[in-house]
Amino acid sequence: MKKYYILFITALLMLNACNKVELEEVDPNNFADSSPDLMINGPMLANTLVVEGELARMANIFTNQFTGADRQYISFNSYNVTAGDFDNIWGTTYADGIGQCRLIRDKAIAIKEVELEGVAMIVEASLAGTAASVWGDIPFTEAGNKEMYPQPKFDKQLDVYIALQDLLDVAITKVGDLTYELSKENPNLGKVYEAIDPAYRDALMWKEVAYSLKAKFYLIVGDYANANAYAKMGIASASGDWMAYHPGDSYPNNISGAQNIYFDFCAWNRDGYMDASDAYLPSVLTSRNDPRMDHYYIDWWTADGSLYPYAWTGGIFDAGSPFPVVTYYEMQLIIAETELIANSDAGAALTALNNVRTYWRDRYGEESDYPAYVAGDFADDAALLTEILTEKYMSMYGQIGAFDDIRRTGNYLNIPLKTGQSELPQRFVYPQSEIDSNGNTPKVENIFVKTEANSGVYPGV
Repeated sequence: MKKYYILFITALLMLNACNKVELEEVDPNNFADSSPDLMINGPMLANTLVVEGELARMANIFTNQFTGADRQYISFNSYNVTAGDFDNIWGTTYADGIGQCRLIRDKAIAIKEVELEGVAMIVEASLAGTAASVWGDIPFTEAGNKEMYPQPKFDKQLDVYIALQDLLDVAITKVGDLTYELSKENPNLGKVYEAIDPAYRDALMWKEVAYSLKAKFYLIVGDYANANAYAKMGIASASGDWMAYHPGDSYPNNISGAQNIYFDFCAWNRDGYMDASDAYLPSVLTSRNDPRMDHYYIDWWTADGSLYPYAWTGGIFDAGSPFPVVTYYEMQLIIAETELIANSDAGAALTALNNVRTYWRDRYGEESDYPAYVAGDFADDAALLTEILTEKYMSMYGQIGAFDDIRRTGNYLNIPLKTGQSELPQRFVYPQSEIDSNGNTPKVENIFVKTEANSGVYPGV
């Protein structure tokens, strides 16, 4: 997946030739330095690779949305992973992501680019929050400074989330009403998103993203009251979704290296490694006659009618399809769940759930496909909670958030485990590269050991 980073940065340098880029005098092919407003695109791309790439695919095999069908993915389907499976994405998270964010923050402070400093904080929070979710304890306070901390300590998972809440609070004070595009003051932060309609690009505000991340992280650690409060301050409309946009057009006009990452894996480079032959989510969608089934999966890829993730023209993972990082519908589903758990307010929960149904009706269906629920549709609050969590399982297709929820709730929905398995995976193992180079790496024997955040009991209603 490093090719995405190389091709993308090359394109950015061509687009931004007027920006200050210092070259080595001895070897002009190497960059000695660059302006931080150009550099920010690197960790933003790293964040896309983290939330949309290998971690997401593996997480959603574990949540029974996909099937590992060939090569090493057969092992993943039986919950067998090795430390070496995570070397590349760990490097992306830290070297290309968190470390670069901290360098950009220092540079932004030096040139008094307060808003850019805030954006780098938010991107860093997204990267570290995802890493803490899937690995548990991670390097954070000593990360990104190899000279001072060649073997960084691993901070406790819950301590990382406390630190991320503080980081986001500061970031919010710095970004103000800054949008993705940043208009003429700082155009480079918008270059990643120039392929999308500016009306949508400008609608997203970084402070709403920060509030949304706060809500996600509070939910992960089971602080339902704070998750509710910050979700209400988060992304407020579908046009404000934080999406990873891919300039690759629909097949066959797609651009290699600029494609939706699921498309690149499922249709372009690793065809057949992952399908949906034993996945559970298709049966949920089919039983409800949900139109999303026709956009999530296809059955015409092979002659035998096997199901595959829809990574082709018209599908959710088309080459040019954007991928959700944080969305309006996720915030509404957090509100729905936490209104029941924290506030015992079924009416408010129902309103938020219906907002999500309207979202999907507008995107994929008609009024008859997603009619509004009324209180009488549910026997009690427990039935309403089940529907909210089921809707989130369907809505978070292909996203790591589905893996967060199944672990946090103790598999409240009783999503079936893979055939022959008796335990649900609770985490990813640390990469072999970190084990070999950092003596502080915790010894985690297997993926069935719960993380600190998931060690409690889901309160339900």
